[in-house]
Amino acid sequence: MPETQLSQLTEHVYWMSPGKPDRPSLAAVVGTERTLMLDAGASAAHARLFLDALKTAGVRAPDHVALTHWHWDHVFGAAEIGAPVIAHARTRDQLRVLASYDWSDSALDARVTTGEEIAFCADNIKLELPAPRSIDIVMPAIVIPNEGEFNPLTLQLGGITCAIHYVGGDHANDSCVMFVEPDRVLFLGDCLYPAIYAPTWYYTSARTLALIDTLTTFDAQFYIEGHNSEVITRQAFDARIAQMRLAATLAADLSLDEVAMLRTFEQMGYTVDDDVRDLVREFSNGRSYSV
Repeated sequence: MPETQLSQLTEHVYWMSPGKPDRPSLAAVVGTERTLMLDAGASAAHARLFLDALKTAGVRAPDHVALTHWHWDHVFGAAEIGAPVIAHARTRDQLRVLASYDWSDSALDARVTTGEEIAFCADNIKLELPAPRSIDIVMPAIVIPNEGEFNPLTLQLGGITCAIHYVGGDHANDSCVMFVEPDRVLFLGDCLYPAIYAPTWYYTSARTLALIDTLTTFDAQFYIEGHNSEVITRQAFDARIAQMRLAATLAADLSLDEVAMLRTFEQMGYTVDDDVRDLVREFSNGRSYSV
């Protein structure tokens, strides 16, 4: 599918595929009374592309926008949308940090040097938003509290509901997913991706296994990820989860090195390709990080 193309995935869900430089998926859940946008995009231009596509499709503009997590590519477009933001308290706290930053090239480079930022994100920010840039960080109007983080916030949109669930994980400890019923769509954001704010990307076994246990409770038929250009079917999701569960379980056994882990994948009938090697390496890296 061409990048940044809007498509109607189900009766109530519209999805725009990810694009360059590091623009994530965006979605809209459309009820008879309200429209909920899922994630705010990497910039005003990214958000505007989505809003204009919705208008062309005859879809009501978003009444609210819900954030999956705090990373720049999912939040920088919020001001352009002009709708109240919904986010977890952990996300709000990180947005306050982002709002305090100087976003000039020199400041970005300085934060990469100190480890507050990573080169991957800094480089993509410069591509998405050439200098000089001004970033307007929008604070959430509706906050999911920490004390209720395992209780979903369910929004009634008119003939359709969207429940926002906190799930956490290695990629961002504020990660939330959105489950749309009755369409059975689970908007994952980046929750299944490894931690990237580290010298080496990694997964931890305990966090990943807990996350998998949570995600498999949803009776979804379609799964939308932040940076996957394909919508994932239930069959493909189950296969991926099984692979991640195996890697996490093997990494939890400290007696196994990467070679032994890969050998077990082969014995289990998997083709040991670059994706499997990366997965095993990232779980091996995660052994150095406490949960």
